[in-house]
Amino acid sequence: MKKFMKLWIILIVITAGGSLLLSGCAKKQAKTVPAPAVTKPSKAKAAVKKKIKIKKPLLTPTSYHGFFNNKVVKVVFQVSSPTPKKWKVALGNMNDIIWELHYNPKRYKVVFVAYGPADKMFLKKNNKLEPLIQKLYKHNVRFDICHVAMIKLGIKPDEILPFVHITPDGFYAILHYEMMGYSYIKP
Repeated sequence: MKKFMKLWIILIVITAGGSLLLSGCAKKQAKTVPAPAVTKPSKAKAAVKKKIKIKKPLLTPTSYHGFFNNKVVKVVFQVSSPTPKKWKVALGNMNDIIWELHYNPKRYKVVFVAYGPADKMFLKKNNKLEPLIQKLYKHNVRFDICHVAMIKLGIKPDEILPFVHITPDGFYAILHYEMMGYSYIKP
């Protein structure tokens, strides 16, 4: 019995020691690695940014067990920031959804609601994002602008892009779309 107990204790010590070693709790000798020499990155490496281009939509009839095959995807995007970077992200995400659904307007309903300072991005004057906004509009994306914010910012209806819908209040527009079954996305 004593031999059995000794073997049992040895087995426990070996097992515990092994697990401690595997989990990093046991003491290990530290390896000394010399610090790498500091080098200035070459301009060629810094300038190269690979842009990955996907050639065909990844959403197939078998994706998500066919859930999206016979459903209309309804999404409302909300942006309150006037920075072009945020807008490019939101507009790019909208374009991706539409592209994945093969630009088939029977398969999606996408709405873009801007409120607060973001209303400035729908101005006609010096709008660098207008080509992308127009492209999405041609693919049946609805653009809504908050009238409350327009009043606060002093924006007149004739100063905004012609295809943008003026909604009484941006918050209520988002609530309206959500209650109609749209999924809410804030990039």
